[in-house]
Amino acid sequence: MRFGVTRYRRSAAILNRLLALSLAALGIMGVQAVQAQSLPNTAGPSGASAFASPDPRRPYSQELQAGLNALDRRHYSTALRAWRALADQGEPRAQNNIGLMYERGLGVTQSYVEAMAWYRKAADQGLPEAQFNVGTLYHNGYGVEVNNSQAVNWFKRAADQQLPDAHYMYGLHLWEGKGVRRDPLAALDQFLKGARQGNVNSQFMAGYLFLSDEPLGKPNPVAGYTWTEISRRNGFADAVDVTEFLNFRLKEKDLAQAKAQVQRCLASKYADCPRL
Repeated sequence: MRFGVTRYRRSAAILNRLLALSLAALGIMGVQAVQAQSLPNTAGPSGASAFASPDPRRPYSQELQAGLNALDRRHYSTALRAWRALADQGEPRAQNNIGLMYERGLGVTQSYVEAMAWYRKAADQGLPEAQFNVGTLYHNGYGVEVNNSQAVNWFKRAADQQLPDAHYMYGLHLWEGKGVRRDPLAALDQFLKGARQGNVNSQFMAGYLFLSDEPLGKPNPVAGYTWTEISRRNGFADAVDVTEFLNFRLKEKDLAQAKAQVQRCLASKYADCPRL
């Protein structure tokens, strides 16, 4: 039996169980998602943005690029040498990258304390990746006591500079009410911002909130299906169970509308996707 909003609640228990399994895979109540986001990565795929991304307004210097090239070859000591002089001169991207080397123990003895010190140098200069990394250490309690208020502070700063992973983490704190007053509507706004920038975790969470009674007072199955299916197509495997359930339970009219919305969303590179 297919359903619209009126029958949606009848199937809410089943859907909530499926969503709970998917959220557990996402690591939403723990630190798994954040740990995955802080892994060393120079390409910057969704879910990994710890290294400073290229900025067309501030091209990489020869030394910065040499360090990244060495990192790609796993020549960690060479990467550190390339960045250290720049970092000592106050270059925030080099400082951030050295911080990540200490966080992961690449070419140096692993030290969250040293990582935090280098991240703070770059974060205080406004580098969003470094602000995100400071927030991550506070969120996890790595090298410092867990401090959700500080985590929120730094995630918000990075989100204000449109860092996709920061939209997700700031939204997560707003949704859970950790370190900040719980605000489901503001959380959805952050997830949607990250979703439109291609962050798969944000895409799934946007779908989840549209499918829930919060924050809009009633579910929006079409918008929920759209973002959940987008997350599935972008590799969030646990969204499969949710979309298969919705394929069976949505009214034919709503399902057709949702599938058409998915195509418009993808064709527009997320410009024509469900919004608040």
